[in-house]
Amino acid sequence: MATPPVRLRPEEIAAVKHIVAKHFGAEAELQVFGSRADPTKRGGDLDLQLCLMGPKPGWRVESRCVGAIEQALEDRHTDLLVLGADETPPRTDEVAIVTGVLL
Repeated sequence: MATPPVRLRPEEIAAVKHIVAKHFGAEAELQVFGSRADPTKRGGDLDLQLCLMGPKPGWRVESRCVGAIEQALEDRHTDLLVLGADETPPRTDEVAIVTGVLL
């Protein structure tokens, strides 16, 4: 499988996907958006958008997932937007879905 055109190393992508699958399940759709989805930019935090096949779990699951990602990526600040299957996407999620790069 080809590496998505994002500013993350393959091992970072693998770590993020593993952590997300552990907390939310392997069927969740994960995208990178923002500056890390643009190969021409530099720096920046990690913006992730996650679309779930089922309901959104509580904030504790999200918090543990973000903590694990930040630890795996040497404390790189991570923002995680989680959208449950039963939710209407707010504007931020719509932008992430349209501009994001699927991992």
